[in-house]
Amino acid sequence: MEPGNEKTYTSPQRKLVKFFARSRDRWKAKSHAAKRVLKRLGTRIRRLERSKAAYQQQLAVLQTQMAEWQAHHEQTVRELEELKKKPALLRADC
Repeated sequence: MEPGNEKTYTSPQRKLVKFFARSRDRWKAKSHAAKRVLKRLGTRIRRLERSKAAYQQQLAVLQTQMAEWQAHHEQTVRELEELKKKPALLRADC
């Protein structure tokens, strides 16, 4: 700072010390609170990402299983249709 631009305070030093100390303490408390919130949110995000990955893995397994069941179901339906046709053919031969 330039020598001519220095701030001069007209209040007594004891009041300024209390004011600046209180101001610093409030700023520190606000800063610590913000850091705690950020840390909590970061932890929450990491947990949610792990949970999401687990659900996606579970979804992939279930989709594979569903595809297998659908294929099995379609095969069973085809076999049933064939069995329904066979007796009709046997009756026509008699």
